[in-house]
Amino acid sequence: MVKDDRIQLLLVRVTLPVTVFVVGLILVILGGEVVQGAGIFLIGSAVLGALANAYMRLGLQSNADREREEARRQFLEEHGRWPRRDEI
Repeated sequence: MVKDDRIQLLLVRVTLPVTVFVVGLILVILGGEVVQGAGIFLIGSAVLGALANAYMRLGLQSNADREREEARRQFLEEHGRWPRRDEI
């Protein structure tokens, strides 16, 4: 089950934006004026999707950092010293 979730996340996070970007690039190179405009739109959409994914991942990582810091502060209150790396 976990492996299936990772594959799905990989498809959404990496494969989808890369595929849309490549299709947009092909349209820009091979198409006429209207098709080139559509290609530019697709490239922009791919970049926007990749940036949104990166910001979401950074936000989730930041929350985990805050939770670890809070656990360390709780340890300090209980034991009177800052925890070593292997204690939390």
